[in-house]
This record gives sequence, structure tokens and C-alpha cells, in this order.
Amino acid sequence: MSGELSESSTESTPTNIYHSSRIKDRRSIFVAHAKRVETKQEVDSFLNHIKIEEKNATHNVLAFRLESSDGTIIEESDDDGEKHAGERVLNLLKTLDAKNVAVIVTRWFGGISLGPVRFEHIVKCAREVLDQGPLLSKRGSTSSTSSSTRSISSNTILVNGCQRGNPILQFIRNVPWEYSEIVPDYLLGQTTCALFLSLKYHRLHPEYIFNRMEKIAHQYILRILLILVDIESHQESIRELTKLCIVNNFTIILAWSQEEAGRYLETYKMFEYKSPEMIMEKVENDYLAKLTHCLTQIRSVNKTDVVTLSSSFGSLKRIMNASSDELAMCPGLGEQKIKRIKEAFEQPFLTHKNPNE
Repeated sequence: MSGELSESSTESTPTNIYHSSRIKDRRSIFVAHAKRVETKQEVDSFLNHIKIEEKNATHNVLAFRLESSDGTIIEESDDDGEKHAGERVLNLLKTLDAKNVAVIVTRWFGGISLGPVRFEHIVKCAREVLDQGPLLSKRGSTSSTSSSTRSISSNTILVNGCQRGNPILQFIRNVPWEYSEIVPDYLLGQTTCALFLSLKYHRLHPEYIFNRMEKIAHQYILRILLILVDIESHQESIRELTKLCIVNNFTIILAWSQEEAGRYLETYKMFEYKSPEMIMEKVENDYLAKLTHCLTQIRSVNKTDVVTLSSSFGSLKRIMNASSDELAMCPGLGEQKIKRIKEAFEQPFLTHKNPNE
């Protein structure tokens, strides 16, 4: 897979088209294309060109932003069948304050549903292509969001000055961090930010988090509310903040110590460009692994017992149908363990019948 940028220069087709490297995941392929545009007609021409070049593509997700002479911003997106994808690419353009730029992310569907990870691939391709060429060099914006986005090309977490003195900073040890003029409390990536909230402070100033959320609404693709649970009766406060996060499209993270909060921040930064598969549970698909997962749910049954049962009876069905005397023939299975195995298979799931049924 090549990560180099290519540029079209054929006279009969749109020029200065930039391309990202391709991402392949379970036979699906993603690649982004970007071009500076001045009019809607140029956007249409660009889209038609990509549809011809990228034959048999399943989706061509489009997003663009145009700035008119009076400063008015015209922005549109098109999912092309990939629901919500166009909006995510457009949000990226807004976050970067990109103007007079069109981005198309092409996907070839490989026959296997990827779930939410497909949006990460789409945004990653789009971000890569926007980093190339002069696509973002003519923005002319001096907003804190734009300046902070340019300066976070390294592995550094940017920290808002209002967090000066926050004890969690001493626990960010595995990645560098520095103070910067940013709107959120922490900038963890090109499109990821976090707000920090202590429940103790929230009780004293309940209006604070509403104002902070409002300031970064729609500016980042991933917005995190990192909550330090530092009070005893926290259930009602967490329930209230969870509703607030759902309404404002924030991801809520609970930390039960300052050290844990710091580790969350550095982990988000360290995994910025890593595949989601790195933090996914490794699931073994062989029969013995599944049988082990099933039977070890029974109290006191261990992996050695599962191997013994599997070699003695050959299948879960035969284990379930085995009598207590047959199970007693297996080494390592005592009377108490056999009783629990039989109860697990023979007792009803509901021990108390609902009187309303």
C-alpha cells in the first residue's frame, strides 16, 4: 500500500487532484481525493471525474465548503448511500476551517459489514489528503481552533491554560504535553478533544459544563467529557451528565482517580493513529475455546476441568446429558462441582416466576 501523494495533471480533466493512501479492511477499500474549488460547477466536475476514474466504487462520499466574495460560507455533503459519512467529512472540514476545498472519499464494499470503524477509515483518509499540497494553506483563519490544529501534527497533547495546576497533568507521563491557546481543555488529535469536569466542582457550579460544551459544539468529530468522580453520592450527577452528553453528542468517560484520568488522556493520544483492532478483545473461534468460555461460567469449573470433560464426552450436548455418576468418573470433579454443573443445565433460568405473568 503506497502512502505517497499523486497529483493529476491531464488537461482534459480537473487538475491538482490529491489522493490519500488506501486503507484496506476486510476486503473493503477506502481512498480520499481532494481539490481546491471555487464554484459549485467545479465541485460537480470534480465528482464526475472521480466517478469515472474510480470505476465500480460502491460509494463516493462528498463534502465541500465554498467561501463567497462577501465571506458567506456555502457547505454541503452527500453520503452517496454511506449514511452519515458525508456529515462526518464535512465536520472535519469545519474543524480545520477549510475553505474552497472539496473532498471525496471513495469506498469499495468488500462484502463484510465493518460497523462504526468504517467512519474512522473515512475520516482518516480525508484527514490525510487534506494535509497534502496547498489545500489548507489559503484558509486565512486566525481562530484558535485552526492554529491549534496546525500545531498538533506531533505527538503532543495541547492543554488549555485553564487547566494549569490540575493534578491529573502529573500523571500524563508517556506522551508530551504543553499549554496552548485552545478552546477545549485538551486537544488529543486533529479531530479529538476533551473537557475535564470534577463532580465536586460540578456541584458548586452546575452551569459551567453547559457553557463549555456550547463553545466547542460541532467543532470536533470526537468530543469527550472526562469526569473525575470525587464525591460519594455521585449517581444522580452522573445520570444528569450522561443525558447532557447524549444530547450534545459527547462521549462520557468516568475516572475514579486523578491518575486514571491522566492515563485516559495519554491513551487517547497514543492510539490516535492505531487500528481499533489493537484494543479489541481477541476472540478465539475454535470449539474448545468456546466450550471453555461457556463452562467456566459455572462456579469452580476451571480450564483443566473443561479439557477433561471435552476429552471424556466430546461435546457440550453429551456433557449436558451425562449423569452424575458418569461425571464422577472424570478426574478432578468432586461432588460439589458435579452438583453445580448439573444445576447449571437443569435449573430454570428464572428462579422466581413473575406474579404478573
